[in-house]
Amino acid sequence: MSKQNNTTKSSYNHLSAIERGNIELLHKQGKSQSEIARELGRNHSTISRELKRGTATQMKNQNEKIIYYKEYFAETGQARYKNNRKNSYYLKLNKTSKRFLTKFTKEMKKKVCIHSVESFVKRYEKVCEDEVIPSTKTLYNYSNQGLLEIKRIDSPRATRMKPRTKKRSSTHKRLAGKSIDERPEVIQTRSEFGHWEIDLIIGKKFINEAVLLTLVERKTRFAIARKLPFKSADLVNHEINKIVTQYQELDFKTITADNGVEFSKLGALKCVEDVFYAHPYSSHERGTNEH
Repeated sequence: MSKQNNTTKSSYNHLSAIERGNIELLHKQGKSQSEIARELGRNHSTISRELKRGTATQMKNQNEKIIYYKEYFAETGQARYKNNRKNSYYLKLNKTSKRFLTKFTKEMKKKVCIHSVESFVKRYEKVCEDEVIPSTKTLYNYSNQGLLEIKRIDSPRATRMKPRTKKRSSTHKRLAGKSIDERPEVIQTRSEFGHWEIDLIIGKKFINEAVLLTLVERKTRFAIARKLPFKSADLVNHEINKIVTQYQELDFKTITADNGVEFSKLGALKCVEDVFYAHPYSSHERGTNEH
């Protein structure tokens, strides 16, 4: 079944004066915010914020009564936009109060620092409202980029702040092996000896806890179990080689495993003809071993 995505990809560009003119025209025509967004190829939240930005209170005389109403004007929206951009000081160090930076550096370098970055900024904002003071996040950015005298280690909370890390994929690459969908019919019908299912029995999942390796032959249900000191793909392969050497009279044609990382290297075994992997979260596909 194909997956349909109806979300419009946003370009994250600021609205232009022409777009604001179109918004004013469409808004006067009675178009809703969603309809305006679709016609301009914008997110409806962008249109909503722009309407609030450019709306002004108007007054008119109707039947000798003064009536106040609100209306959006593109010129008002554009003027407020330019004013906001003019007053934007994000990462502009030359716009920041020199007095604030001097006191901030002195405070952070004290041996006994009674203020965090957050508390110092809030306290200073209340005392000196007219000065241009960067936000806490901006100060951390200044420090990380080496624009301030203080370093990250000088900040009381910075050493406890964990840096963002990329999410590691929960999937692991198999060295070799096929999907269980490719398993021959002779294995499915259990008409031939030598086709095994493998699994690990794990206890309470303590670190480096011993585990139990189990192998069950599909036709005869003959089972082999070995205790391993801990869970490891290399250790599993080593133990299987020992089992094949010990039971030379038995055939080990194929092994069916789950997608656990401990079985990711089964394809490297030379003593087994083929390896098949069950679908994720499908323990019933290896029911013989599970039972």
